Formats: sequence, structure tokens, C-alpha cells
Amino acid sequence: MSAAGFVARMRVAMLRRSLREHPGPAVGGLCGLLAAAWLIRYAVRGDQHTLAILAGTWVLGWIVLPLMLGGGRGRVRPSHLRLEPVGGVTAAAGLLAASAVGIGPVVSLIALASLPVHAARYGPDGVLVAGLGALLLWLTGLIGSAVALEAVGHAGGPVGAVVTGAFTGTVMGVLGSAWAVAPWITDLLDGPPGHIARWLRYFPGSWPVSTVSGPPLQGLGMFTGLVLLTAAAAVAYVALVRRTLVAGSAWRPRRPAGLRPEPAPVLPSPPSASDRVNGGDPVNAISPINTSNTVNTSSAIGTGRVGRMPGGWWGPGPVWAVAGRELRTWVRHPLRVQYLAFAVVYGALLAGLPMLAGADLLVPWAGVFTALWAAAMSAGLVGLDGTALWMPFTVPGGERAEVRGRALAWMLLVTPITLLLTVGGVLVAPDVDPLPALAVLPAVLGAGATAPVWVSLLRVRPVPDPRHPTSADNPTDIISVLVACGAAVIASSVPMALLIWGPEGLRWLAPAAGVAAGAVAWWGGAWLADDRLASRGAEVLTAAGQRTRAPETPIPMKWDADWYRENRSTAWALALLTVGWIPVVPQGLMVLVFDISGGWIVASHLAGGARTGAAVAMVALGGAMLLAGLVLWGRRPRPAG
Repeated sequence: MSAAGFVARMRVAMLRRSLREHPGPAVGGLCGLLAAAWLIRYAVRGDQHTLAILAGTWVLGWIVLPLMLGGGRGRVRPSHLRLEPVGGVTAAAGLLAASAVGIGPVVSLIALASLPVHAARYGPDGVLVAGLGALLLWLTGLIGSAVALEAVGHAGGPVGAVVTGAFTGTVMGVLGSAWAVAPWITDLLDGPPGHIARWLRYFPGSWPVSTVSGPPLQGLGMFTGLVLLTAAAAVAYVALVRRTLVAGSAWRPRRPAGLRPEPAPVLPSPPSASDRVNGGDPVNAISPINTSNTVNTSSAIGTGRVGRMPGGWWGPGPVWAVAGRELRTWVRHPLRVQYLAFAVVYGALLAGLPMLAGADLLVPWAGVFTALWAAAMSAGLVGLDGTALWMPFTVPGGERAEVRGRALAWMLLVTPITLLLTVGGVLVAPDVDPLPALAVLPAVLGAGATAPVWVSLLRVRPVPDPRHPTSADNPTDIISVLVACGAAVIASSVPMALLIWGPEGLRWLAPAAGVAAGAVAWWGGAWLADDRLASRGAEVLTAAGQRTRAPETPIPMKWDADWYRENRSTAWALALLTVGWIPVVPQGLMVLVFDISGGWIVASHLAGGARTGAAVAMVALGGAMLLAGLVLWGRRPRPAG
């Protein structure tokens, strides 16, 4: 087991370094500790069935959330041990020991301690049995999370991608509409209805406590079920690790020798002026770093037939060639399918779940929310292309065609979906005025088509293996999402301003204003992306071809005056990005949308137009702080190397 201990020590070193470079996990761990403390407090006098639901949901979230939040980054993977002389069982044990080292597993173990705390009312034996059951449940979550990251993360089929995207979209949609389901949660804390409590005997989250509180024979069966569930998860993980060590990928299909296609010959092109980017070295088309997937490398824009076309929107040309390539990529690439499914489910739930609380105001906005999140999830797609991005540079005007083709494909894919959701929302809620949603939708679509292309070129985040990316290799970060969503919000502010502050007789012009704002946002984003790809093409191509990302500036966990003097921009960026949300959400949006009042909310001390103006001013102030934080974060000093 020395090999297993070595893998765990690797994880400890990686965790220590990641906490210095990224304080986000530490903040998330603190929030998790607060939630775990509340769960333990509830376990003292709370309802047994509700506690079982909360504990089981915690374990389920532990398994699912890493797929959404990129939990695979910074962990030791089975592929890292392919060159080591270890077997499948030893490698799996070491990887699980390494997975147990982290903030999430420790917080989850503390949260599941609520089960033996609740069982204390049944005596010391109850605490012991429930503690063992909680430990088995924790092992199930630990192994299940590893299985999900290895199996679902490597799943290449469209069905797995759709299921993953729909599931993560459902979880985020429920969390985003917590205010709407709050009455249901309040009723649940007092105890679930009897027809739900009867079904909890089949829910593993209830087995640790039910083993103590129920009949002895039933308790023995439930405890045996926990043991078998943990063993089944362990066997599945060992099989996945063993397959990865042998085949290199947990889900890569094996073809018989007679059915393997012959590799297509790669013909190098002679170097020319168009092969150089900004006067740099010629782009090597057969370089081993050209690791992009097959869909992108078969781009039609690099062929002579398309290269002779001067361009055009209404016939065959470079723009439509790139759009066709992108549409095929959206359909065939698992991560893109997952992103699209997530955007559709998340947008629909954000608009539909408030109906549980009797609020149908957001139902017609389902299409707008879907377009907004589809744009946000598209803000890092260049990181999936690898060095196939060199192809636009081989054709005169290829940069312009690449930008507009990507934007056109996004528009052709997302527009029908959003229109269908918008029309469906209008039909479901006929009493709600559909004009605001219909006016904002074209503005969001126009900005969402080109702004993410610019952001993706501006902040290239490469994945370790573009040929076989996993769902944990999310090329999008929170800053890219904020910038892409911010562009859509700015574009939609034009028709919304006309609807809110414009004359009543001109409300019918709001859709036209939305179309105009969308067109301006389209051309603005396209111009920025054109300029970025044409003037910084070599920089973008180099970043896309890297296997590892540039090192981040280490952030100390305690006050360091020397570090602050050398990294003022980083410190101010962190402060602005943290504090900027206070005027935006509680001081502004909560007043404008939900009419919330409070002693510390400035707008609540005013009335009428002054109240609305103060809330809008707070949103503008917070937006300016966040924008300044983003600018300073982009200018932070980078460590050497």
C-alpha cells in the first residue's frame, strides 16, 4: 500500500498549492461548514425523515456538483498512473485515499455526523450503529463522486451528455429558485407528508438512522444494503481504473483489428506569407501539439474551394463553411451538447419554478434565460479547439470568417429553441405581459452570438487533452461568464429602459429597439473578436495549444504587507469582485425585483421614483465595481514561467 500512500501525498501537495493560488475552495469550505453545523443542530430535535432527505441530498450533491464546478481539476486521475507499475486495486485504493484529502470530503464527513447525533436519543448503541452507517454513506459519496468524474466525465455519447447537462441544470435551477420553493422547504422541515415518508425506506439516506429506530430485522437489511452499495461502487471504480490503466480511457470503445481505419495521410503545406501570424514562425500543420478533435480539424475553411470564395452571407462561402463546421461540432461534441442541455433546462426552470409560489411573471422569460446561459456556457469554447485554430490564418480573411461563422452557428442553433420556449411561456401564462420578454430576446441573442466569441479569444483556457475532454475540463471560468452575461444585460437595457421610463404610447417600439440593440451588440462583439484574432493571433494560438495553463499569482492566506505592495492590482481586484455584489444584489436587484426592504438597504428609506432611482444607482455602482475588478484582475502580475 506504499503506492496508495504516495498518491495521497501527491494530493496533499496539490491541495496545499491550490489553496495558496485560489482561495475560492477555502471560502466554499467555510460555507459548507456553516451548512454542516446547521444540519447537526437540526439533528438534535428535528424530524428523522427530513434529516434523512437532507443527508441523502448532501451525498447526492457531493457526487453531482464536481461535474458542474470542475471538481476534476487538481485531483489525481487514473491516467496519471498509467506508467506506474501498480495494479487496478492498488491504484484505485490510492486514488480514493487521495480523493479523501480535501475540503469537500472533510466537510461532508462533518455534515453526516448529524446522523449519529440524531441517533443519540436511542442510546450509545444507536450512536455506534448510526455512526457506522454514516461512515458507509460517506464512503458511498466519496466513491460515487470518483465514479461520476471518471465515467460520466469520459462519456462520449450524446445521451450521457444530455443526461449530465439536464441533471446539473435541474440542480442549479432548483438552487436558483430557492425563494420559490422556500414554502415547500419550510413544510418539509416540519416533517414530510405521510405518503413521502413511506417511500423513504428505499432511500439510502434514511438507512443509517432507520437501522436504529426500526425493527431489528429491517435494520439488519438496511445496514447490509449500505455495505452492498458501497461495495458495488468500489467494484465499479476499480473496473474503471483498470480499464483506464490498460486502454488509456475509461470509455474509449475498442475496435477489432480488422475494423480500425487507416490513418489519413497528413500533407504538409509549403510555408507562405499566410502561414505566419504577426511575423512569427510558420504554423506547423503536422506538429505533434495539434491535438484538436477531429471535428474541428476538418474545417472547410482551409480548403482551396472555400478559400477562393470572396465571402458572403447568402451563398456558399467561408462564413457558411465555418457555420456548418460549428453546427456539426455542436451536435457531435459531448461537452457542447452538455452545455446546451444545461442552458435549456436551467433557463426553463428559472422561469417555471416560481409558479410553485404562485408567481408566473417569469414564465415568458424562459427563452431569454436560456439564451443568456447558452451565451455564458459558450464563453470558453476556443479552449476546446487546440491548435486547430491555425486554420483561419491560412486563408485571406479567414479570421473574419471564423468569428462570424461561429456567431452564425450559435444563432442558428439557439434562436429556434429560445423562440419555442418564449412562445410556450406566453401560452402557459396568458395573463402576463409578453412584451418585455419579446423585446429583450433579440438583444440577448445578438449579444450572445458574438460577445462569447470575443471573450473566448480574450481568455483562452486550454484543456489538458482537446481530443478527449471530460466534463470536468470546463474551459469557462466565472470571469468569462460574467463578461458574456454582462454584454447581454447591457444590450437588453435599451428595450427595458424604453419600457420602464419611455412614454406609454411608444411601448410598441420596444421589440424594434431590442432588434436594433441586438444588431449593434452583434457587430460590436464581432469587431472586437476580429481585432483580437487578427492582431493577437499568435498569442491566442499559443494559448490554445498549451496543455497546462499559465501559473496564477499565489495569494497568501494571511496578511502580508510585502505581497500587497507587489500585488496591489490583485488585492484590489479581489476586494472589488467580493464587495461589488453587495450593491448589485441586495441593495439593487432585490429592491427592484422583489420590493424587499430593510434597515441597511438604502433604497428602502425612500419612496416612489427616488426609491427606484436609488436602487438603479446601486446596481450601476456595483456593476462599475465589478467591471473595475475584472480589469484589475486581468492586469495582475504573473509569476515567472
